Amino acid sequence: ALATIESYVYRLNYMDIMKKLIIFTLLSCLSVGIFAKESKEDQFWTWFLKNEDKIFEFEKDQESIFDEISAKLNAYKNDVVFEFSTVKDGKREFIISADGLKENLSSVEKLASAAPKMKRWEVIAFRPRMNDYAEMDLEYAGKDLSPAKLWIYYRVKDGYFDLIIYHPEFTEEEKNLFVSGSYILLDTAIGEYDVVTGIRYIDHQKLPENPQEIGLIPFSELRAVFDAYKSGNG
Repeated sequence: ALATIESYVYRLNYMDIMKKLIIFTLLSCLSVGIFAKESKEDQFWTWFLKNEDKIFEFEKDQESIFDEISAKLNAYKNDVVFEFSTVKDGKREFIISADGLKENLSSVEKLASAAPKMKRWEVIAFRPRMNDYAEMDLEYAGKDLSPAKLWIYYRVKDGYFDLIIYHPEFTEEEKNLFVSGSYILLDTAIGEYDVVTGIRYIDHQKLPENPQEIGLIPFSELRAVFDAYKSGNG
């Protein structure tokens, strides 16, 4: 009887030790990430790397590849969009954009910061400024929205930057067209991130005959006055 009891106690101790060993092993596996789920950012870049060659040469099947990239980005976060640059010195820029939506800013930042190092790609979060933005020509939906033809009025009130853009061909009936085209210009002038986070109010109006006389300034001066505002000198 004594031997049976000792055998039973031994088995209990053995089972207890094995349970602790299994728990320890599971915890160890979790700590080294064996069971860690791949993040949404990593999932996108895993797919991107797998398809990098055809993406880099997207002109061969542009519509199909662009649709595929858009689907992957929308699976990551709705309304996150992209742009490619031309090839320069064997590299392209891959620009990830929040499409002007404040609620997408953090998602764009996370996705761009998670990008792996790639020899043929430079990943950029948000549409960047363009050095020659004031000299560009922009025809949007049949309208000439070149910066040389636009004027602005700005004010800094309560610490916020407000802006009115004046278009020579503006009409209320086509306001959405002018708004969409103007955001392209704003992104090139001060960058998408600053447009979304740095301007409180934007309006669009018909350009009067005497813009300078009523205190308007050329659109080409927007970057200078906005940067002065950001630095606290505006």
